[in-house]
Amino acid sequence: MINWLSSKLDRISQLDSYIKPEKVEHSIKLDSNENFALDSQYIMKMASLAVAQTDLREYPLEQYEEFYSQLSSYTGVDARYLGAGNGSDQIIELLLSTLGKDQEVTVFTPTFSYFINRCELHGIKLNKVPLNREDNGLPQEEFLNQAAHSDIVYICSPNNPTGNQFAENQILKILEEIKEKLILIDEAYVEFGNYSLAKRIADYDNLIILRTLSKACGLAGARVGYLIANERFANAFRTSIQSPYPINSFSLAVATYALSDKAYLKQTVQLVKSERERVSGALNKLRGITVFKSDANFIFLASEANYERILNTLKDDRIIVKRFGDVNGLRGCLRVTIGTKEMNDKFLKSIYKAFDCCN
Repeated sequence: MINWLSSKLDRISQLDSYIKPEKVEHSIKLDSNENFALDSQYIMKMASLAVAQTDLREYPLEQYEEFYSQLSSYTGVDARYLGAGNGSDQIIELLLSTLGKDQEVTVFTPTFSYFINRCELHGIKLNKVPLNREDNGLPQEEFLNQAAHSDIVYICSPNNPTGNQFAENQILKILEEIKEKLILIDEAYVEFGNYSLAKRIADYDNLIILRTLSKACGLAGARVGYLIANERFANAFRTSIQSPYPINSFSLAVATYALSDKAYLKQTVQLVKSERERVSGALNKLRGITVFKSDANFIFLASEANYERILNTLKDDRIIVKRFGDVNGLRGCLRVTIGTKEMNDKFLKSIYKAFDCCN
């Protein structure tokens, strides 16, 4: 093999790679933060409407205009501040590959592993600041000190995997104090949180917000994401950085239909938030685990010495959750998606069974 190529492949093979979630037939899938609270028949109806209006022989021209119009209405942000992508993952990849070369990035940990992995793939130096162990809060002064030596700052809020959304005044302070740095705010789960910075976008030339339709809109399989940025950057992204047709016609049509029904989406988000509080309350009654406050559509917990017993019981009951093990000094960490009431009830029944065995 060519020497330089072999050397690059050797380096790439040593990096952490994405591991696809386990697919188990007839299981309850609570490991990928998909939105099963959205009725499947509703999704099928949207897909049928999309099929009827889509001619896959043509490039999606008018579909983009319709999509941006609905997206503008949904976000409350003028379309000139928006840029669409094939999922927010693809947008992250484009930003790092076009803007990240020879730059340094500050992140806190734990956070969205894909972002860290892509930085490592592109050889971008990472400055990592651990979150506060007791509440997964952001150690602001230490974070600001590290950010001062970086070019790009990445903040996932609500954070994945911990679920907490950082206080708005805390994020605004970071934006005010490091105006010469590019700030990426990942708001993938923001609909389940308490606020969005979207309507502040015109106030900050250094701010890019990353959003997705995979979570609140239940379109993980459609792969539709978008960014919100100042007009100059958004225009450059749409016309030069992004590929001409990053989203296929069918996904655009489905996404446009989904965004047009804001009342139903809001109702579903409220249902998830209500279930999140119910499940959190039930888990908090158990001794031997720590349940962290969540502003997302999942719950992060440290199960300590009960980790393996819980995982084995959930496996026996065909319930799949995201396992992390030890994270930032916390033992036996799990992330559990909030599903339908029926799914959540089965999860709680299983975990209570595990604790009956443990205690």
